[in-house]
Amino acid sequence: MIFSDLLSVILPDYCIGCGCILNLKESFLCISCRGELIETQMHLQKENRITKRLYGQCDLFCATSLFYFHKDSVVQNLIHQLKYKGKEEIGTWLGNWLGEKIKNIPDFQKTNVVAPVPMHKSKLNKRGYNQVALFGKTLARILQVEYIDDVLIKIKTNTTQTKKDLWSRFNDSKDIFAIQNAQKLEGKNILLVDDLITTGATIESCYNQLVKIKNVKIGLATMAYSLLHN
Repeated sequence: MIFSDLLSVILPDYCIGCGCILNLKESFLCISCRGELIETQMHLQKENRITKRLYGQCDLFCATSLFYFHKDSVVQNLIHQLKYKGKEEIGTWLGNWLGEKIKNIPDFQKTNVVAPVPMHKSKLNKRGYNQVALFGKTLARILQVEYIDDVLIKIKTNTTQTKKDLWSRFNDSKDIFAIQNAQKLEGKNILLVDDLITTGATIESCYNQLVKIKNVKIGLATMAYSLLHN
């Protein structure tokens, strides 16, 4: 028995979806729970649910989400573990999954820079990491572009969005982001990355700041797209 086999017996990994013990070829999810993930395939559609949701607010050169999100789903468990349980490496796993899908898509090949939706310093210090950082860095590596996280910044903290109505989400997301070091992104096609699109309020707020930079275009890639606000 090799060391990794022995370690898996002593300290086994458990499926985030159902709690069963994973075998050595499985990561985060067992094959059964992985089969419950619903891919959006939005990267294959110029006009999709994201562009329709953000129509009139954000003019995106590309847009996709990897999975559909709904309550009590495997995707919800994944994102919860990523954000609140220290499973930061899930971001790399999902970044590789999505990156392989978009790397040969012409619209996504226009990307020059990947930039994450930022966290406020107070929350970043408390959590210790931005849950979309490894996701964004992995996409940047696969697309062979820069990853820049010090231009778009969050200057105000907002309360949790999960139980707010549509109007409250948009109102709470206004004027909470800002731009610094704008010259780093001038003339770039920026792929903005986040974990989850719900109403689109956060994305719109980020977009409104980024388009203040000279000669930029904005694209979007997220881990999941919520069906709760359709």
